[in-house]
Amino acid sequence: MFDQFFRDQATVTRYHQSPFAAERQVYLSKLMEEGRSIETLRNIAWILMYLARHLPLHQAEISPAEIEAAATTWAATTHRSATCLHVGKREFVFHATNWMRLLGRLREPEVKRPFAAETDAFLQFAIGERGLSPSTIRHYRVCVGEFLCWVERQNKALLELTLEDLSSYFRVLSQRGLKRTSIALHVAKLRNFLRFAESRHWCRSGLSVLDAPRIYRLESLPRGPAWSDVQKLLSSCAGDKPIEIRDHAMLLLIAVYGLRGGEVRYLRLEDIDWEREIIHIRRAKQRKSQSYPLAQEVGAAILRYLRRVRPRCQRREVFLSAKQPYLPLTAAGFGTMVQKRMRRLGIASVCYGPHALRHSCATHLLAEGVSLKEIADHLGHVSLAATQMYAKVDMLALREVGNLPIKALVRYAEESERSATPILPRGSMEALRTVATLSLGGLA
Repeated sequence: MFDQFFRDQATVTRYHQSPFAAERQVYLSKLMEEGRSIETLRNIAWILMYLARHLPLHQAEISPAEIEAAATTWAATTHRSATCLHVGKREFVFHATNWMRLLGRLREPEVKRPFAAETDAFLQFAIGERGLSPSTIRHYRVCVGEFLCWVERQNKALLELTLEDLSSYFRVLSQRGLKRTSIALHVAKLRNFLRFAESRHWCRSGLSVLDAPRIYRLESLPRGPAWSDVQKLLSSCAGDKPIEIRDHAMLLLIAVYGLRGGEVRYLRLEDIDWEREIIHIRRAKQRKSQSYPLAQEVGAAILRYLRRVRPRCQRREVFLSAKQPYLPLTAAGFGTMVQKRMRRLGIASVCYGPHALRHSCATHLLAEGVSLKEIADHLGHVSLAATQMYAKVDMLALREVGNLPIKALVRYAEESERSATPILPRGSMEALRTVATLSLGGLA
């Protein structure tokens, strides 16, 4: 392998004859699969050879402190290789740590987690019995972990917990500025954990009866920017810089198809059928796949990214990070990119991020006369109820409702309720009264 990095045969021989040559090549092969450049691999090969000579690799495990000491000695060396003068101590520690971890010889620092056994048992149950997705499991780990850390700070055992303790915890969440929806999610996840804890007799029975903040169905409006702002956002990254080419293709996918951020980030090369001009979207939330015609503008943007920008590596995801190692963008990284671009343009929106553009896509389709059922199918909603919120911004339909003869309908409903055989379904009177109140001055 070393002959791929160095031309001088004497240098290749020296790298082969240095200690732990096979182990060093294992790590370098992994980096090569990630798409690292030859220059980068050459520098890392030099670091690994230095580590093989100066780390106490005769020991079964290497501690982070020993790696840090080797890095300090290396940084102070005045006769470092000229090719590695720009490699910093931080990068030295990074690769040394990852090499030892790959070989299974890193002595990982012990991280004390309160109630670790209980947490692990619950997460195993959630994965095995309930089949929850990795994303949901991460949310459970965060919510349950925060709660158990709070319990430990109160110097309490799980068996000592009371409903008053749970109320105190949720007051702490409220003081942190969490909104009702966020607190409701915490309540739902802790309720499931406490049910599991009750079944294992880890805590008192009855704790899982938690009241979450009331969330009214369809209480909010779509939280996306105006369609003109979406067009401005797309135009802002239509340049020739590599980052702009990648971001333009990703944003077009959301704007045109209304995809979720994760569906864009994990789009794979084999999901695009160029011959038939079809794109297949993996709906992780519904655990299914959905196919769309490949729009010409979207296809051209993706093809431009693949030909001009995307690094050559073994990864199958379409969109990768711009710097090594070439990996799919994280949810936080993608969200930050969209948020920064929106704020830089001064776009006004209730929320900033990829999901806001999904809302904009749906609202734009509604304004163009597309039915709610067609929008639900386009967004990949299983139930039409998830799309009903967009009816609140359908101005044409709302104007038609406003033009209805409300007073006549109210009288008609009153006669229906008084008759022996109702003309309208029971409960219509109350609904019509509400509409009449709004139409006859209730919104003034």
